[in-house]
Amino acid sequence: MKTVTADAHKRVRIPDAKPKQVFAYESDSDGTVTLTPVEAQRKERFPRGSLLKYMTPERDQEQLAILKGCVQEPE
Repeated sequence: MKTVTADAHKRVRIPDAKPKQVFAYESDSDGTVTLTPVEAQRKERFPRGSLLKYMTPERDQEQLAILKGCVQEPE
């Protein structure tokens, strides 16, 4: 058994924990605390092909017109 101590910010260092690992916290009435590792489910932010609706020839022309008004060309 290993013991850990919480700092002033209520943080605890667990020697065997991996970076960004998620734990479920459970406190019992007898004062015991149980930490259970949880497999965090991550979904892809932008699935492949989901941004294609924003890339159209009309949108490209509009963005180029906006860019032309913002960029100064050399004299």
